[in-house]
Amino acid sequence: MGTIGTPGADSAGHHVSFRTTCGREIRVSRLILGGGRHPAQRVSLDISAWSEAGDGTWAGLTPDEARRLAAALLLQAAACDPVPPQA
Repeated sequence: MGTIGTPGADSAGHHVSFRTTCGREIRVSRLILGGGRHPAQRVSLDISAWSEAGDGTWAGLTPDEARRLAAALLLQAAACDPVPPQA
């Protein structure tokens, strides 16, 4: 199952991609829009559909938004970690 197309995505040529246990492909890359001296840079988040019949989703995040998302994901992941038994 491939990822959905994102216009201009992966402009920098580097990405991180992995498949979740429910079969979705998650791809994170850097998106560079425009040319000139100050092109707009975003973090591209691409999540494939869970089936061939479904639609995936995409978001272009500013660096600050990407950091906020990362912090929220880490916070929620930590909350899901098993609590070690107390002695």
